[in-house]
Amino acid sequence: MPPQRNHIRDARPKQAVLYLRVSTLGQVNTDYDPEGISIPAQRQAGRRKAAELGATVVEEFIEPGKTATSIDKRPKFQEMIAWVKAQADIDYIIVYHFNRIFRNSIDAAITKQELSKYGVRVVSTILDMGESPESSLVESIIHAVDQYQSEASGADIAYKLGQKVSRGGSVGRAPLGYLNIREKIEDREVRTVIIDPKRGPLVRMAFELYATGTYSFKDLADALTDAGLRMKPTKRHPAGARISIHKIGRMLRDRYYLGYVTYKGAEHKGWH
Repeated sequence: MPPQRNHIRDARPKQAVLYLRVSTLGQVNTDYDPEGISIPAQRQAGRRKAAELGATVVEEFIEPGKTATSIDKRPKFQEMIAWVKAQADIDYIIVYHFNRIFRNSIDAAITKQELSKYGVRVVSTILDMGESPESSLVESIIHAVDQYQSEASGADIAYKLGQKVSRGGSVGRAPLGYLNIREKIEDREVRTVIIDPKRGPLVRMAFELYATGTYSFKDLADALTDAGLRMKPTKRHPAGARISIHKIGRMLRDRYYLGYVTYKGAEHKGWH
């Protein structure tokens, strides 16, 4: 059961937690500081706000590189809510801006109502009007505007991606055998796809060997590995992992290698 506020709790020093979030990893990898620029800036504003409220920051939760518009898809947010409820003595969750924590007005209403049972208030460093009915109204309007802006931005991006694909462009990470690059054409930066000079010939070899009808997926994986084919590097496999049987099956069925790009169920002839 949520704890009940009493005179003992009201008399003790106030406590706050910070929720620091950026939407993409690109916003983290923007500075010599491993946290980038945005996270430290949010932390500084959050600590300044805590001081204004007479509260001590006792914990912070950092959610880098999550684009999810729903709070259900943010692990650090869920961890924070569980932690705050378990502590039962937190007064504030401080965020830089409400849109850092909520992109959905329904999520905002439900979460804030649930936290209020534990005596916790979500506070923005940008706009804090207190706890009056008028401030609740203004915050509700802000949440609705944030939701509209998020949905409108998403629709605009989806439209532009659809237009790029319809003209033959590729979106997202290039499949094995291709590379994503950025080209400078006059004063414009163009994001496009080229054949990977190292892996491309080996991927072509995979199709040619399979077309003979004498190679199973396992045989093909062995032959490609012996020829030097490795997956693209990742943090877990900096040198690139061995190609798997599952990956080979997906690759041989992928119509991208026939020159087509697909977006939302529609197929188009691609530039690649």
